[in-house]
Amino acid sequence: MDLGNVVVVLDRPQSADNLGAVARVLKNFGLCRLAVVAPPSWAGPPRSGGPGTAREDVLRRARRLARKAGDLLDAAALHADLRAALAGVTWACGTTSRAVEGRPRLDPAALGREVARRAAAGPVAIVLGQERRGLSDAELDLCQAVCAIPTAAAYDSMNLAQAAAVLCWEVARAAGAALAADPAPAPPARLETLEALWDRARELLGAAGYLNPQNPEHILAELRRLLARAEPTQREAELYVAAVRAIERKLRGGA
Repeated sequence: MDLGNVVVVLDRPQSADNLGAVARVLKNFGLCRLAVVAPPSWAGPPRSGGPGTAREDVLRRARRLARKAGDLLDAAALHADLRAALAGVTWACGTTSRAVEGRPRLDPAALGREVARRAAAGPVAIVLGQERRGLSDAELDLCQAVCAIPTAAAYDSMNLAQAAAVLCWEVARAAGAALAADPAPAPPARLETLEALWDRARELLGAAGYLNPQNPEHILAELRRLLARAEPTQREAELYVAAVRAIERKLRGGA
């Protein structure tokens, strides 16, 4: 397993302290790739009223807590949305305390094993939502699995950095326990290829009258889950995209 294939994605973190603490956690357990979906508040001036932008101020304060993991913050990839942050990965697991229909629900140990298995074939992502609200349904739709950390019912809310520590520990533990790799499988489908497929399918099926115009995402969500369970290869996903394009060309020619 290549820990360099594991990306920890923070979706719109609100706390500079949490951002720095997560970078430190990654360093603790040998992970090196951090991606951040920037919250809207980063676009304005600093809350303190100092020089620079709010983003620069947050990263500066995060480095103080990150200590020797400041290099991970310097190298962190910043994105406008989660879809962009997941471009290039072959599989993503979102963290949530909710049950999500149609997707495997993993505990941290199972997540570690799944990441160890899949990271041998290509980049994978662990996605943690913002501190107050977590990941939305739309954001979880971009993930092929979900993970929940079991906690006491009396207090089931975990700090973002603490949750990251639990998950990164399990990933590192699974990586250390991995046996000799089996022959490399065919590369799994990249998320941007699948999203290109859904963008075209939405337009094509809508034009054909197959989708309910009042709620087109209902059927598409079921089709997404079906394809996620199939775990297509990159080649197979490209064939689906090419098939949809061929149908589009045929329809335009007929019109």
